[in-house]
Amino acid sequence: MKSIKSKIQISMLSVMLVGSVLIGVITALLNASGIDSMMEKTLGPATQMAADAVQWRMDSYWTALQEAAASDIFIECDPTAPELVPVREDIAERNGFLYTGKMDADGFSSTG
Repeated sequence: MKSIKSKIQISMLSVMLVGSVLIGVITALLNASGIDSMMEKTLGPATQMAADAVQWRMDSYWTALQEAAASDIFIECDPTAPELVPVREDIAERNGFLYTGKMDADGFSSTG
C-alpha cells in the first residue's frame, strides 16, 4: 500500500511530465511558424530571382529555336553544312549565347 507522500510525488511527476511535453509542443509549433516566416522573407526574393533568370534563359532558347525554324537554310541544308555555321552563330549572338555546337550529357561542347 502506497503512502500519501508517494501518491503526491507520482501525481506531481505526471503533472510535470505532461506540462513539459505541452511546453515542448507549443515551443516547437511557435519556432516552426517563425522559421517558416523567416524563410519566406529571406528565400522568397532569391527564389524569385532564380526563377526569373531561368524564365529569361528559356525565353532565349525559345526565341533562338523560332528563328532557326523560320529560316529556310536550316530546312534545305545538311545539319553539318559549313554555310550554317555563320547563321547559327548570328542567331546565338543575337540571343545572348556564348557558344554554339553540340554538347554531351555533361554539358561539354565539342566546339568550346
